[in-house]
Amino acid sequence: MKKKLFILLIFIIVIITVIISWKLMISPQYSLKQLKKAITNDNLVAFDKYVDLDRTIDQAIDQIWQYFSNRVSENGKSRWVNVRNEIGYSLLSMAKPNLKEIIKKEVYNHIISEELSEDKSEEDNNLSNLLMRMVRERINPKDWEYQSINYATTSGDIAFLGLTYYDQSRDANFIVEVKMRNMKGYWQIVEITNIAQLLNIFYNTAIP
Repeated sequence: MKKKLFILLIFIIVIITVIISWKLMISPQYSLKQLKKAITNDNLVAFDKYVDLDRTIDQAIDQIWQYFSNRVSENGKSRWVNVRNEIGYSLLSMAKPNLKEIIKKEVYNHIISEELSEDKSEEDNNLSNLLMRMVRERINPKDWEYQSINYATTSGDIAFLGLTYYDQSRDANFIVEVKMRNMKGYWQIVEITNIAQLLNIFYNTAIP
């Protein structure tokens, strides 16, 4: 009898362990670990599995445009406000496809070589190049070092995770919040939700 109870106890422990392991393996946190491994191994196929890059970039462009169009200069007015009022998002819509390809190239190049390509275009008035230069002038991912997951909240098939990074140039931590969706077996990043906050930090905080 004792032997049967012992075997039953072992069986229950094994089942619980399997269930817990399975839940951990299909969690957003586990998918982020796999994404980190994909980046470390320069595995673009695996990277694309855990990041919907097209959608993430599309959302990022909108947030970047909104941020710069709302920036207020010293005289209380922003040149971007006038541009936005005159053309709305029509120009942005025209530039988006080209801009998305530029950013995708930047992302893939950074994964493979850990370098950002230099903008050698002579079209200074091109909206795509203008936005890229405005971001590049204060943000350098090479100075970022991933620290930990600060928080994670899940509601149904959507999860929000705050990722803590350390910025060497400013000797300070900051949080990147990512939105993930359940792909039924793994989780995929679909948006960086706090780009405006990040731009505000990097554009309004002086570099030591």
